[in-house]
Amino acid sequence: MINKTETDFLSEVFEYILGISKGECTIDDDAILNGASDNEKRILQGLSYLHEDLKFNKMELVKAMEAEYQIKSLEVKNKQLEQFNYVASHDLQEPLRTITNFSLVLKKNYGKDLDSAANQYLDFIIQSSERMRNLILGLLGFSRLGKESVLTEVNCQQLIQNVQMDLQASIAEKGAIITVDKLPNLWGYKLELRQLFQNLISNALKFRKKDNVPVIHIFCKKNKDRGEYTFCVRDNGIGIEEKHHDKIFILFQKLHHQEDYKGTGIGLANCQKIVELHQGKIWVKSTYGEGSSFFFTISDLKNK
Repeated sequence: MINKTETDFLSEVFEYILGISKGECTIDDDAILNGASDNEKRILQGLSYLHEDLKFNKMELVKAMEAEYQIKSLEVKNKQLEQFNYVASHDLQEPLRTITNFSLVLKKNYGKDLDSAANQYLDFIIQSSERMRNLILGLLGFSRLGKESVLTEVNCQQLIQNVQMDLQASIAEKGAIITVDKLPNLWGYKLELRQLFQNLISNALKFRKKDNVPVIHIFCKKNKDRGEYTFCVRDNGIGIEEKHHDKIFILFQKLHHQEDYKGTGIGLANCQKIVELHQGKIWVKSTYGEGSSFFFTISDLKNK
Protein backbone atom coordinates (compact mmCIF):
# COMPACT_ATOMS: atom_id res chain seq x y z
CA MET A 1 0.00 0.00 0.00
CA ILE A 2 1.30 3.51 -0.79
CA ASN A 3 1.78 5.72 2.26
CA LYS A 4 0.41 9.23 2.00
CA THR A 5 0.36 12.11 4.42
CA GLU A 6 -3.00 13.43 5.57
CA THR A 7 -2.29 16.65 3.66
CA ASP A 8 -1.62 14.73 0.44
CA PHE A 9 -4.83 12.76 0.84
CA LEU A 10 -6.93 15.85 1.59
CA SER A 11 -5.40 17.49 -1.47
CA GLU A 12 -6.43 14.50 -3.62
CA VAL A 13 -9.92 14.55 -2.14
CA PHE A 14 -10.19 18.26 -2.92
CA GLU A 15 -9.16 17.56 -6.53
CA TYR A 16 -11.72 14.76 -6.75
CA ILE A 17 -14.46 17.07 -5.44
CA LEU A 18 -13.52 19.77 -7.97
CA GLY A 19 -13.70 17.18 -10.75
CA ILE A 20 -17.02 15.85 -9.52
CA SER A 21 -18.47 19.38 -9.44
CA LYS A 22 -17.54 19.73 -13.12
CA GLY A 23 -18.90 16.29 -13.94
CA GLU A 24 -15.47 15.22 -15.19
CA CYS A 25 -14.16 12.99 -12.44
CA THR A 26 -14.35 9.22 -12.08
CA ILE A 27 -12.77 7.61 -9.04
CA ASP A 28 -11.51 4.20 -10.13
CA ASP A 29 -11.09 1.15 -7.96
CA ASP A 30 -7.30 1.61 -7.78
CA ALA A 31 -7.72 5.00 -6.16
CA ILE A 32 -9.97 3.47 -3.51
CA LEU A 33 -7.69 0.46 -2.90
CA ASN A 34 -4.66 2.74 -2.52
CA GLY A 35 -6.26 4.67 0.34
CA ALA A 36 -3.94 4.68 3.39
CA SER A 37 -6.62 3.71 5.88
CA ASP A 38 -10.12 2.29 6.13
CA ASN A 39 -11.51 5.79 6.76
CA GLU A 40 -9.84 7.11 3.62
CA LYS A 41 -11.21 4.19 1.61
CA ARG A 42 -14.70 4.95 2.93
CA ILE A 43 -14.29 8.61 2.00
CA LEU A 44 -13.20 7.74 -1.54
CA GLN A 45 -15.97 5.18 -1.85
CA GLY A 46 -18.48 7.80 -0.71
CA LEU A 47 -17.13 10.27 -3.28
CA SER A 48 -17.47 7.57 -5.94
CA TYR A 49 -21.12 7.03 -5.01
CA LEU A 50 -21.64 10.80 -4.99
CA HIS A 51 -20.21 11.01 -8.49
CA GLU A 52 -22.53 8.27 -9.76
CA ASP A 53 -25.53 9.92 -8.11
CA LEU A 54 -24.68 13.24 -9.71
CA LYS A 55 -24.33 11.59 -13.12
CA PHE A 56 -27.73 9.95 -12.70
CA ASN A 57 -29.34 13.18 -11.51
CA LYS A 58 -27.80 15.03 -14.45
CA MET A 59 -29.31 12.49 -16.87
CA GLU A 60 -32.72 12.82 -15.19
CA LEU A 61 -32.45 16.61 -15.38
CA VAL A 62 -31.66 16.42 -19.09
CA LYS A 63 -34.71 14.15 -19.60
CA ALA A 64 -36.90 16.56 -17.64
CA MET A 65 -35.63 19.51 -19.69
CA GLU A 66 -36.30 17.61 -22.93
CA ALA A 67 -39.82 16.74 -21.74
CA GLU A 68 -40.44 20.39 -20.82
CA TYR A 69 -39.20 21.45 -24.25
CA GLN A 70 -41.58 18.98 -25.90
CA ILE A 71 -44.47 20.28 -23.79
CA LYS A 72 -43.67 23.86 -24.79
CA SER A 73 -43.39 22.78 -28.42
CA LEU A 74 -46.84 21.16 -28.17
CA GLU A 75 -48.22 24.35 -26.62
CA VAL A 76 -46.85 26.34 -29.57
CA LYS A 77 -48.36 23.84 -32.01
CA ASN A 78 -51.70 24.02 -30.20
CA LYS A 79 -51.68 27.81 -30.53
CA GLN A 80 -50.90 27.44 -34.22
CA LEU A 81 -53.79 24.97 -34.52
CA GLU A 82 -56.10 27.47 -32.83
CA GLN A 83 -54.99 30.09 -35.35
CA PHE A 84 -55.72 27.62 -38.13
CA ASN A 85 -59.17 27.03 -36.67
CA TYR A 86 -59.89 30.74 -36.91
CA VAL A 87 -58.61 30.94 -40.48
CA ALA A 88 -60.53 27.79 -41.50
CA SER A 89 -63.77 28.99 -39.97
CA HIS A 90 -63.59 32.48 -41.46
CA ASP A 91 -61.03 33.34 -44.15
CA LEU A 92 -61.16 30.06 -46.10
CA GLN A 93 -64.91 29.63 -46.11
CA GLU A 94 -65.82 33.15 -47.20
CA PRO A 95 -64.32 32.96 -50.72
CA LEU A 96 -65.93 29.55 -51.18
CA ARG A 97 -69.33 31.03 -50.31
CA THR A 98 -68.67 33.80 -52.83
CA ILE A 99 -67.76 31.30 -55.58
CA THR A 100 -70.82 29.17 -54.85
CA ASN A 101 -73.23 32.12 -54.63
CA PHE A 102 -72.04 33.78 -57.84
CA SER A 103 -72.11 30.44 -59.66
CA LEU A 104 -75.71 29.92 -58.54
CA VAL A 105 -76.61 33.46 -59.66
CA LEU A 106 -74.98 32.88 -63.05
CA LYS A 107 -76.83 29.60 -63.52
CA LYS A 108 -80.16 31.10 -62.46
CA ASN A 109 -79.96 34.33 -64.48
CA TYR A 110 -77.93 33.27 -67.50
CA GLY A 111 -78.19 29.50 -67.62
CA LYS A 112 -80.74 29.58 -70.41
CA ASP A 113 -78.29 31.63 -72.53
CA LEU A 114 -75.41 29.17 -72.02
CA ASP A 115 -74.86 25.94 -73.88
CA SER A 116 -74.93 22.57 -72.14
CA ALA A 117 -71.15 22.46 -71.68
CA ALA A 118 -71.08 25.86 -69.91
CA ASN A 119 -73.95 24.80 -67.63
CA GLN A 120 -72.08 21.59 -66.83
CA TYR A 121 -68.96 23.60 -65.94
CA LEU A 122 -71.01 25.74 -63.57
CA ASP A 123 -72.38 22.59 -61.94
CA PHE A 124 -68.81 21.32 -61.48
CA ILE A 125 -67.79 24.62 -59.84
CA ILE A 126 -70.78 24.55 -57.47
CA GLN A 127 -70.23 20.89 -56.53
CA SER A 128 -66.48 21.29 -56.06
CA SER A 129 -66.93 24.39 -53.91
CA GLU A 130 -69.42 22.54 -51.72
CA ARG A 131 -67.05 19.57 -51.36
CA MET A 132 -64.21 21.92 -50.41
CA ARG A 133 -66.42 23.62 -47.83
CA ASN A 134 -67.35 20.25 -46.35
CA LEU A 135 -63.68 19.26 -46.21
CA ILE A 136 -62.82 22.47 -44.37
CA LEU A 137 -65.68 22.00 -41.93
CA GLY A 138 -64.68 18.37 -41.41
CA LEU A 139 -61.06 19.26 -40.76
CA LEU A 140 -62.14 22.03 -38.43
CA GLY A 141 -64.30 19.57 -36.49
CA PHE A 142 -61.43 17.07 -36.38
CA SER A 143 -59.04 19.64 -34.91
CA ARG A 144 -61.57 20.69 -32.27
CA LEU A 145 -62.25 17.17 -30.97
CA GLY A 146 -61.50 17.02 -27.26
CA LYS A 147 -60.88 20.75 -26.93
CA GLU A 148 -63.97 21.47 -24.85
CA SER A 149 -64.71 17.97 -23.62
CA VAL A 150 -66.69 17.55 -20.42
CA LEU A 151 -66.17 14.32 -18.49
CA THR A 152 -69.51 12.91 -17.35
CA GLU A 153 -71.34 9.64 -16.76
CA VAL A 154 -72.69 8.39 -20.07
CA ASN A 155 -75.65 6.03 -20.45
CA CYS A 156 -74.57 4.27 -23.65
CA GLN A 157 -77.97 2.63 -24.10
CA GLN A 158 -79.72 6.01 -24.11
CA LEU A 159 -76.96 7.45 -26.27
CA ILE A 160 -77.61 4.88 -29.01
CA GLN A 161 -81.36 5.55 -28.83
CA ASN A 162 -80.69 9.27 -29.35
CA VAL A 163 -78.40 8.53 -32.31
CA GLN A 164 -81.11 6.34 -33.89
CA MET A 165 -83.63 9.16 -33.48
CA ASP A 166 -81.23 11.54 -35.25
CA LEU A 167 -80.79 9.05 -38.09
CA GLN A 168 -84.44 7.98 -38.20
CA ALA A 169 -85.09 9.33 -41.72
CA SER A 170 -82.13 7.44 -43.19
CA ILE A 171 -82.96 4.29 -41.21
CA ALA A 172 -86.57 4.34 -42.43
CA GLU A 173 -85.61 5.10 -46.02
CA LYS A 174 -83.32 2.07 -46.19
CA GLY A 175 -85.51 -0.17 -44.02
CA ALA A 176 -82.53 -0.84 -41.78
CA ILE A 177 -82.74 -3.24 -38.84
CA ILE A 178 -80.69 -2.18 -35.82
CA THR A 179 -80.35 -4.38 -32.75
CA VAL A 180 -78.58 -3.28 -29.59
CA ASP A 181 -77.48 -5.50 -26.70
CA LYS A 182 -77.38 -4.20 -23.14
CA LEU A 183 -74.79 -1.43 -22.99
CA PRO A 184 -73.06 -0.01 -19.91
CA ASN A 185 -72.94 3.31 -18.14
CA LEU A 186 -69.41 4.69 -18.11
CA TRP A 187 -67.51 7.90 -17.52
CA GLY A 188 -66.45 9.59 -20.74
CA TYR A 189 -67.04 12.50 -23.11
CA LYS A 190 -70.69 12.36 -24.11
CA LEU A 191 -70.69 14.53 -27.24
CA GLU A 192 -67.66 12.76 -28.66
CA LEU A 193 -69.05 9.28 -27.91
CA ARG A 194 -72.30 10.26 -29.60
CA GLN A 195 -70.37 11.35 -32.69
CA LEU A 196 -68.40 8.09 -32.63
CA PHE A 197 -71.52 5.88 -32.70
CA GLN A 198 -73.28 8.16 -35.20
CA ASN A 199 -70.34 7.96 -37.62
CA LEU A 200 -70.16 4.16 -37.43
CA ILE A 201 -73.92 3.65 -37.80
CA SER A 202 -74.07 6.19 -40.65
CA ASN A 203 -71.27 4.33 -42.44
CA ALA A 204 -73.11 1.03 -42.00
CA LEU A 205 -76.19 2.61 -43.60
CA LYS A 206 -74.20 4.23 -46.39
CA PHE A 207 -72.00 1.28 -47.41
CA ARG A 208 -74.82 -1.25 -47.69
CA LYS A 209 -75.09 -3.83 -50.43
CA LYS A 210 -77.43 -2.93 -53.24
CA ASP A 211 -80.96 -4.26 -52.78
CA ASN A 212 -80.08 -5.59 -49.31
CA VAL A 213 -81.71 -4.49 -46.08
CA PRO A 214 -78.98 -3.10 -43.80
CA VAL A 215 -78.68 -5.13 -40.60
CA ILE A 216 -76.65 -3.51 -37.82
CA HIS A 217 -75.86 -5.10 -34.47
CA ILE A 218 -74.21 -3.25 -31.57
CA PHE A 219 -72.84 -5.06 -28.55
CA CYS A 220 -70.25 -4.69 -25.81
CA LYS A 221 -68.25 -6.67 -23.29
CA LYS A 222 -66.39 -5.48 -20.19
CA ASN A 223 -62.68 -6.14 -19.77
CA LYS A 224 -62.62 -6.25 -15.97
CA ASP A 225 -58.85 -6.57 -15.59
CA ARG A 226 -58.19 -3.39 -17.62
CA GLY A 227 -61.13 -1.22 -16.57
CA GLU A 228 -62.34 -0.80 -20.14
CA TYR A 229 -65.13 -1.90 -22.48
CA THR A 230 -64.86 -3.38 -25.97
CA PHE A 231 -67.70 -2.24 -28.24
CA CYS A 232 -68.58 -3.57 -31.67
CA VAL A 233 -70.73 -2.13 -34.48
CA ARG A 234 -71.35 -4.95 -36.97
CA ASP A 235 -73.04 -4.67 -40.38
CA ASN A 236 -73.86 -6.79 -43.42
CA GLY A 237 -72.63 -4.20 -45.93
CA ILE A 238 -70.17 -4.24 -48.79
CA GLY A 239 -67.17 -4.99 -46.57
CA ILE A 240 -63.56 -3.80 -46.83
CA GLU A 241 -60.61 -5.52 -48.45
CA GLU A 242 -57.97 -6.56 -45.91
CA LYS A 243 -55.27 -4.39 -47.52
CA HIS A 244 -57.36 -1.31 -46.64
CA HIS A 245 -58.10 -2.20 -42.99
CA ASP A 246 -55.51 0.26 -41.59
CA LYS A 247 -55.78 2.81 -44.37
CA ILE A 248 -59.42 3.67 -43.66
CA PHE A 249 -58.55 5.46 -40.40
CA ILE A 250 -56.17 7.91 -42.12
CA LEU A 251 -57.43 11.45 -42.63
CA PHE A 252 -58.97 12.06 -46.10
CA GLN A 253 -58.53 8.42 -47.18
CA LYS A 254 -61.45 7.28 -49.34
CA LEU A 255 -61.85 3.87 -50.93
CA HIS A 256 -64.69 4.80 -53.28
CA HIS A 257 -65.41 7.45 -55.89
CA GLN A 258 -67.38 10.50 -54.80
CA GLU A 259 -70.07 9.62 -57.35
CA ASP A 260 -70.62 6.24 -55.67
CA TYR A 261 -70.43 7.20 -52.00
CA LYS A 262 -70.39 10.82 -50.91
CA GLY A 263 -68.15 11.85 -48.03
CA THR A 264 -64.99 13.67 -46.98
CA GLY A 265 -62.84 10.79 -45.74
CA ILE A 266 -62.73 12.28 -42.24
CA GLY A 267 -65.40 10.24 -40.43
CA LEU A 268 -63.27 7.24 -39.41
CA ALA A 269 -60.31 9.49 -38.58
CA ASN A 270 -62.69 11.27 -36.18
CA CYS A 271 -63.66 7.90 -34.71
CA GLN A 272 -60.04 7.00 -34.09
CA LYS A 273 -59.34 10.34 -32.42
CA ILE A 274 -62.41 10.00 -30.17
CA VAL A 275 -61.41 6.47 -29.16
CA GLU A 276 -57.87 7.63 -28.38
CA LEU A 277 -59.35 10.46 -26.31
CA HIS A 278 -60.88 7.68 -24.20
CA GLN A 279 -57.50 5.88 -23.97
CA GLY A 280 -58.66 3.14 -26.33
CA LYS A 281 -57.97 1.78 -29.80
CA ILE A 282 -60.12 0.99 -32.84
CA TRP A 283 -59.82 -1.67 -35.51
CA VAL A 284 -61.91 -3.44 -38.12
CA LYS A 285 -62.53 -7.05 -39.06
CA SER A 286 -64.11 -7.37 -42.45
CA THR A 287 -64.53 -9.67 -45.41
CA TYR A 288 -65.07 -7.93 -48.73
CA GLY A 289 -68.66 -8.44 -49.84
CA GLU A 290 -69.83 -9.84 -46.50
CA GLY A 291 -69.85 -6.91 -44.08
CA SER A 292 -67.67 -5.27 -41.43
CA SER A 293 -67.27 -5.33 -37.66
CA PHE A 294 -65.77 -2.20 -36.13
CA PHE A 295 -64.32 -2.89 -32.69
CA PHE A 296 -63.11 -0.22 -30.29
CA THR A 297 -62.12 -0.06 -26.63
CA ILE A 298 -63.28 2.70 -24.30
CA SER A 299 -61.73 3.17 -20.85
CA ASP A 300 -64.02 4.11 -17.98
CA LEU A 301 -62.41 7.48 -17.17
CA LYS A 302 -63.96 7.93 -13.71
CA ASN A 303 -60.78 6.87 -11.92
CA LYS A 304 -58.29 7.80 -14.63
